Formats: sequence, structure tokens, C-alpha cells
Amino acid sequence: MAVTVTSLLDRQIYLYSEVDHLVGLRSGTARRWINGYTRSGRDYAPILREQPQTTEWVTWGEFVETRILAEYRDQKSVPTAHLRAAVFTLREQFGLEYPLATMRPYLVAGSEGLEMDRQAVEGVDGRLVVHTGQLILSDGLPVMERAVLAETESGDQIAEQLTDGEFPGIVMHPARFGGQPTFLGRRVSVATIAGMVADGDPAEAVAADYGLSIAEVRSAIAYAAQHRLSA
Repeated sequence: MAVTVTSLLDRQIYLYSEVDHLVGLRSGTARRWINGYTRSGRDYAPILREQPQTTEWVTWGEFVETRILAEYRDQKSVPTAHLRAAVFTLREQFGLEYPLATMRPYLVAGSEGLEMDRQAVEGVDGRLVVHTGQLILSDGLPVMERAVLAETESGDQIAEQLTDGEFPGIVMHPARFGGQPTFLGRRVSVATIAGMVADGDPAEAVAADYGLSIAEVRSAIAYAAQHRLSA
């Protein structure tokens, strides 16, 4: 069943500090990437918004794109300046508010820099590297392999649910628990389970009460500690 982009990508669910915790960024990074910043009297434009906004809330689409940027920068070693240029180029070329969170187009990190998936740009002529004004056609979808996709009314696919690579049983969905991490197939938040154990409840009892395995309870404890979650 098709969903509207507004119902998911535009849903406001996180504060900037939550995005930092959930993505694993240094404090303040999400705000700088999403809303821009001022340093030494100089204004730096946002990467993930066309213009700064006064709201303290982050949309699901902005969260997805922040995580994608973090993976490119930290795991694929793509410089932030290249990421900024790529997002600007893609937004202008394809007219998409969320060019990274939408499967048309989609970037991958290749041997020569940021590249676009061959299927996403079928019919595009030429060979170009994005951050230098060019575009290389490539294969592979490294981030979206860990996402459940939904189809929009326009026929594009967007990230409806994200799975954590290190904790594959933990997922985030914008319409469940305010986008907070939950267990796959369970309606209980990771922070709740970790908080109960931290308050002294035996892990075995918590697992039995919520229909979880001991391994899932332990993963909740580890996840909450790593992402600085509180119940």
C-alpha cells in the first residue's frame, strides 16, 4: 500500500540531541548538519535543509539523512565538504526535499568518491563524480540494505524503518514509540527494558514479562549504554 512522503519523511519526532545519541554523533553535530550554524561571525548553510528553521524538532527524513551522512563520513571516509556538495547537487537536479532518504536518486561510496546507483539514474547520460560536478554510475545500496522501504504516491521508495547494523534486532519506525528504538516484532522500547534492569529487575524476569530472550535484554542494555538512552 502506498504511503505519502508527508506521513513519514516530514513527521517531526526527534530533538537534535536525540539524533546525536541515536546516530552516534558528537554533541551538536546533528544541529549543524540539519540547521546550519554560525562560527566566528560566519554563517554556514545547512546540509540537510534548504534554509535554517526555528523549530527544535527533526523530521524522520532528516534523521534518516543524518544517519546516511554519518555512515558516509565515518565508515566510508567521505569528507563532509563532498557530502554537502553532493546533497546540494542532488536536491537541485532531482527536485527532492530529501534526496538521500529517497531511492531516486541514491548515493553509494565508491573508489572514486560519491557515486550514484546505476538503477536509480537509468537514462542519465555521461560519467559524473558528484562532489566535483560529475556523476559516476555504480552499484550497491549500503545503507538501504538495512531499511524497510515504503512506496510513495509518486512511485519513489523511502526508508520506512531502519535497523541498527550492530544490533540487528533493534529497529526504529517513525510511527512507533515516537521513533524510539524498539525490538523487531515487539511493542516495547529498548530504553524501557534497559531501564528496568538498571533499576534492579532481574534480566530473566524482564525477558519473561515481555516475551524477549535474554540475548535481546542484553542487547537492550548494550544499546542504551552506547546511545546514552534513558527510560
